[in-house]
Amino acid sequence: MTILFALAMSLGSGQIAIPRVGLLPDRPTPYLLRDWAGTARDYDRVVFDESAKGPWMPLSWRVPGAPNLDRPGFGMPSYVGKEELRGKSGESIASLGSLLGATMAGVDKRSWVELTPEFLNPAEGVVLNNAGGKAGESFWYDLLPSVIFTQLASKYPSWTRGQAIAKSIADAWRDATNRLNGNFDHTAYRISTGKPFDNGQWKEPDAAAAVAYLELFQSLRSGSTDYLKASRKALQSMETREDNPTYEVLTAFGALTAAYLNANRGDRWDVPRMVDWCFDPTSPNRVGWGMVVGRWGGYDVGGLMGSTNDGGGYAFAMNTFLNMATLAPVCRYDDRLSASMAKWILNAANASRLYYKDSLDAAHQSGSGWPGDPHAGIAYEALRRTWEGKSPYAAGDAKRSGWAKEDFGLYGGGYVGLLAALVHPTNVPEILRIDLRATDFLPGPGYPTDLLWNPYDTAKTVTIDLGTRPVRPYEAISHHFLSEKPVRGLFSIRISPKRAVQVVRAAASGHLTQDQNRNLVNGVPIDFNNGRVALPAPRVRTHSDFSTAVSVPRAFASKPDWSRAEPMHLAAGKMRADLRFAWDAQYLYFHLDQTAKATETLEAPNLAELKKHRWDFEHVELMFDPSRETFPLTGVPELSLGWSSKQVAGLAYSDDLADSTIETMTTGNAKDGNRSIEGRIKWSALYRALGTHEPLAHIVRPGSRISCQPLLTDGTFRRQAYLNGKPYTRPTGFDHDSRTLVLK
Repeated sequence: MTILFALAMSLGSGQIAIPRVGLLPDRPTPYLLRDWAGTARDYDRVVFDESAKGPWMPLSWRVPGAPNLDRPGFGMPSYVGKEELRGKSGESIASLGSLLGATMAGVDKRSWVELTPEFLNPAEGVVLNNAGGKAGESFWYDLLPSVIFTQLASKYPSWTRGQAIAKSIADAWRDATNRLNGNFDHTAYRISTGKPFDNGQWKEPDAAAAVAYLELFQSLRSGSTDYLKASRKALQSMETREDNPTYEVLTAFGALTAAYLNANRGDRWDVPRMVDWCFDPTSPNRVGWGMVVGRWGGYDVGGLMGSTNDGGGYAFAMNTFLNMATLAPVCRYDDRLSASMAKWILNAANASRLYYKDSLDAAHQSGSGWPGDPHAGIAYEALRRTWEGKSPYAAGDAKRSGWAKEDFGLYGGGYVGLLAALVHPTNVPEILRIDLRATDFLPGPGYPTDLLWNPYDTAKTVTIDLGTRPVRPYEAISHHFLSEKPVRGLFSIRISPKRAVQVVRAAASGHLTQDQNRNLVNGVPIDFNNGRVALPAPRVRTHSDFSTAVSVPRAFASKPDWSRAEPMHLAAGKMRADLRFAWDAQYLYFHLDQTAKATETLEAPNLAELKKHRWDFEHVELMFDPSRETFPLTGVPELSLGWSSKQVAGLAYSDDLADSTIETMTTGNAKDGNRSIEGRIKWSALYRALGTHEPLAHIVRPGSRISCQPLLTDGTFRRQAYLNGKPYTRPTGFDHDSRTLVLK
């Protein structure tokens, strides 16, 4: 079966919507724009203070004997309190990100930057996450450090060693691209052997995006067409994909590369589709990884990036900051995405304050008592939708997993300087000045360009400062100069409701010329989509459905006939179970039968304990997606069902649904391996949790198809499995291991 999906919707005036961004509010509430420049400076002060005292301090130190240096290197922990790294170089995604962030916030870090070759593998020519490391275990851990190093070196152009290393990085990945023949459907690439590596658990094809970016970067710097060929070869592997390549955070670099090449070289890449991949949580390589939508505990958190399905949502600072910085420049090259991109950045910039300890009370974070960061400059690694009944909850994986003493993440929080450079307030609250040149590191001339978007229902007049030198402001979306004469200082622009403008500060004097799709002043582009040459239209994408249909019979008089229901066979550890469904107009019914004993009996004694520690008990996770990507949802409802030998009723809950809308009963006992769970959920409750405008009657009807990929946990998350037998890689809903409930 082939399913068609509409990729983008028109917003008028030639604008293209990013579908998932359309689920965000125009005006998030409560709204509070953090002082991102101040936060970045606070981060720099506390993290690079080598004399700091206190628990787990200082957060940076010198490393004698660091490789590739004639002086001591430096290190920092990826998390506060990761003490086994003290005295060592640590992870480069923390060190390089912290230096790039501080640099973008206006702090000169040259003396520190010159120490970063400690992360270089000179034999392979690439910068890696660990000093003395080798490439070949994970694409994103190998590529992101090289990308950040290349960007960082570009900010210190007189640092000749940095430029030479950036070239060696591009050389290495150009050769890798040719050896792979553009096929990045692997876990990693081992430069030392010239062969790809697959771990049998997951693939990271978004590596192609980072490679395309690195090769374009070096092509622009050197003028060599070999790098440009490699960039296009990597992009081609993305362009021809049927599915989303996203694994971690690299896809955005491909979207930016494609947008640049369309705008400046006449290429025809499908940029809206690549941008959509960054937000859409349907990648088979990491199901659920994309943009969070909705309200958590009274806060609009939509726009944050990370997992949309881990505990109902788990957003990460690194993913949020890096995606914002990388995707914002895309709409300078492809202005059709301006309104949608600005709406997302407004939401994300607002919600990102919740990563910081001064934005939530002590009960809603894991480390409020740590005294080492009095000005709250270091972000928590992540923000959870719910943790032990508290929503939202700022934390991370480190503290509960024993990796570190605190959940404050330097590996993500260091990138805050990118947000400081990108996002600025104006005289109108909620209308941001988004600096589209600030985080675009690609070499080449350009005039300062600001994106503004009006989220209000009425027109607003926004004042921006054009600087002390006269310029001629140009509006790139509507293709006209805003002033007939050169102006400087404060300048006012009236913006219609829900409209975006791009204000380019073009030279005060000079000739306007045209080159295909570009308008230029003094040979410098001011408009990349002037209407003379149409940019490629977004394609309607197809999705092949290889899932197995599971028959769900209709129940009469609220009494399902389970003999007519087709079973789904679950297995994890030693435990086995069969899952069946039935339905009527009011309820979705489910029935679980244990068919093989668990490894050990670990039952939740009551609902309160199940809610707190479900990953430490035998239970089943259910998720329900009736959209199958054909209409937008704010979330996919998930349900946790606990096994019990004590016939505990109501041993089920969902962060998406009220307890009163779920009814369950349990029978049997663990000793005999014959436990069962039977229950029902109100369709109306599931529908509310979906957050869709699709009529409920279109979902609850014969023939309706609902994706459901259950997870069985045999007493601990270390013994859990989806229907594909994997513990963490959920079936996509369309692959051979997926199941689709079909209402009969």
